[in-house]
Amino acid sequence: MKAWEAVAAALVAEGVTEVFGVMGDGNLKLIPHLTSVHDVRMVAARHESAALAMADGYARTSGRVGVCSVTQGPGLTNTLTALISARKAGTPLVLLTGDTPHGVPGLPQDCDQEALLAAAGVPVQPFSSATATADVAAAFARARRGPGPVALSMPTDVQDEESSGPSPVAGVQEATSAPVVEPDEAALAEAAALLRTAERPVVLAGRGAIRADAREAAIALADEVGALLATTLPGKSWFDGHPWSVGICGGFATPLGAELIADADVVVVLGAGVNSFTNRAGALLHAPTELIHVDVDPAAVGRYTPAAVQVVGDARLVATRLREMVAGAGPGYRTEAVAERLRSFDLGAAHEDAGAEGALDPRTVCAELEPLLPANRQLITDGGHFCGFPASYLSVPEPSAFLFSLDFGSVGLGLGSAIGAAVAHPERLTVLAIGDGGLMMGLGDLETLAREQVPMLVLVFDDGAYGAELHFLRMLGLPEEQSLFTTPDLVAVAESVGARGVRIDTLDDLKALAAECVDLREPLVAHIPVNRDVRAGWLEEAFARKVGE
Repeated sequence: MKAWEAVAAALVAEGVTEVFGVMGDGNLKLIPHLTSVHDVRMVAARHESAALAMADGYARTSGRVGVCSVTQGPGLTNTLTALISARKAGTPLVLLTGDTPHGVPGLPQDCDQEALLAAAGVPVQPFSSATATADVAAAFARARRGPGPVALSMPTDVQDEESSGPSPVAGVQEATSAPVVEPDEAALAEAAALLRTAERPVVLAGRGAIRADAREAAIALADEVGALLATTLPGKSWFDGHPWSVGICGGFATPLGAELIADADVVVVLGAGVNSFTNRAGALLHAPTELIHVDVDPAAVGRYTPAAVQVVGDARLVATRLREMVAGAGPGYRTEAVAERLRSFDLGAAHEDAGAEGALDPRTVCAELEPLLPANRQLITDGGHFCGFPASYLSVPEPSAFLFSLDFGSVGLGLGSAIGAAVAHPERLTVLAIGDGGLMMGLGDLETLAREQVPMLVLVFDDGAYGAELHFLRMLGLPEEQSLFTTPDLVAVAESVGARGVRIDTLDDLKALAAECVDLREPLVAHIPVNRDVRAGWLEEAFARKVGE
């Protein structure tokens, strides 16, 4: 068989059932063979950035390896923003990119692809016709071990060579379990000693704790020392339902959660980086609060925020051992006064509605939608000023049902990410929250959404501006005209590509919108004009120091 046929067979042997991509001469033979011979679903995007984002969203929400296929040169360069975002998130993903033939130098699409991928921080799995099957298997193994994507760069003339390697072995390969990182006993003893003195402890869990399956161990530790429970943004919802959960720690924290976390005296950080966003630009976790920072990666411990005690080890194992060492530590933060505040707090009532005619308050929109939309849902947010509102007000059943597509701080990846997530979980209502700017960046793939008839609710928060830039300009006292844009009629735009569209002008319109989502079977785009004068608190706090306030 030809090498491209061997690649297709190897993908099927890895359990691949969906591929996202854009076809070009670098995958012109591979893609039709996958779909017609192997019955693999090809979700054909309109832009390679969206294709990569689809594979990213699919992998993040399903836990399976995402697969993206693009052609060489511009096909690869178009993926780079989404690819770096996936790399920063540690997404298990295999990028199959064509490459120009070795025997024909000087072609227009020729570029140093390995150098580009190296600059993006993405390893390249060697590829040859003789070892094509093994090369695909190796790329998947590396992606599963992680963290992050792996690329296969496949010159077209090499793809056309006969493959002499063994046939792939069918059956999905499981990820090789990494050895559990045992903590140092002296570091554990130091952490336990500090935790025993805590009067207002908090256990903060991040993505590393989720990967370590440490939820029950974290709760048990918190119960033992009387700690409140919080998560970073990627861990949204992990402790929902626990009476002592305060939700997200960081820029999207509730006012009550931020107050309680900032007043903690000891915070046990399990598998979280504690970057500037989690620390609200230094406003939450600072002296006299002392951190016990736990992570399997020694380089991650104390990287962004100083820690009083650094423990390198598996989050679940460390939490279990600490619980044993601090048994009977005391009531801690769990007083009746705090319990009453948690019981009575209502985020939806924490702001004064600033809606005006033809421009709703985005906070109120999200608060109103929260009880109306089906509970079995997943939420994907694009980047932009608006993004904290859905992330804060709309709940999800588990962290895998939430995808915040800002790992690289990019606007415009949300639509692709949401399509991938919807393909991975058709049983859930997929809700995409996106701004007018983000939607216009990737507008071509609204047609992909309609063509594939992916059931999805697209909430377009339209402030007629690049909202974050608008508020930065206002905070700096600079003219704002260049941040303002006229948004087209998005209902008409949606219908022109085969999707349904509705305009939301009043809060009452949200009830009819939610009713349509009970059994949604097609994409539905909701154009929601919002008041651009509502400024998100996270934006002010995260950037106040940068703008001189």
